[in-house]
Amino acid sequence: MNHNAKQTVKYFVVAFIISLIVGYVFSSVFSNAEEIYVDKENDFDIVDTEFEGIRLLTLNQKEELYTIKFELPVFESGGLNNFFKGYMQRTQKQFLSDIRNNVSKERPGSLYVSLDIYPSGEQLYSLVFKEEFYTGGANVNQISHVWMVDLESNHIIRQADLFKNIKEARKVIMPKVQEALLAQPELGVFEDELEEWVNNQNYLFGNMFIRDGNLSFIFDKYEITPGAAGMPEVNIPMDDEIKALFKDEWKKRLK
Repeated sequence: MNHNAKQTVKYFVVAFIISLIVGYVFSSVFSNAEEIYVDKENDFDIVDTEFEGIRLLTLNQKEELYTIKFELPVFESGGLNNFFKGYMQRTQKQFLSDIRNNVSKERPGSLYVSLDIYPSGEQLYSLVFKEEFYTGGANVNQISHVWMVDLESNHIIRQADLFKNIKEARKVIMPKVQEALLAQPELGVFEDELEEWVNNQNYLFGNMFIRDGNLSFIFDKYEITPGAAGMPEVNIPMDDEIKALFKDEWKKRLK
């Protein structure tokens, strides 16, 4: 077996071990045991957050050719845990595939996934994952994923489903986002790309979350700005015009 083949086998053996560890943690973390013992040598830990019913798992894996650090929420719901475990496994698998033959000891790969949790309403939370990864080449890339979690029903809520009429929501909200971004000249916004985003008739608000009484939007690195701007965010206050766009069931619960 040549060197590259050995490295490939090693990547996926490690990935399999990580998935087993995380699977064990999810299956046991909300068991009847009074205390959950976490073996520090396995490079993962679970801590409480300030939000009832949400704990935080941190996974660290350092190998010769790459480093992985992943933050993941842990809920009392097995369905939610399986959803986010699946996200972690897909992200990890893609990363290991991308670095194959593209990194070295001198320039190792890296994957850092951080999680911000924002209370968005009564038992409603916005989860913003920020991925920073190097898989070879000249640049480190950054992308985000946003999910909203309803702990009343233990379901993922699509942002588009918060609104009475998605077309009307686009018509009202997207120009406000455009205006707020262009009001920050230091971002160096690519106006053509932003205009294309504003006019996207298939947009489902996937990069939107609710934070501190605002509709907040996060964009990937290079999506609408130069790389130096990183992942720009913008906040749109939820005034009466915007609140009127929400379905009554959500309007009552929003913060």
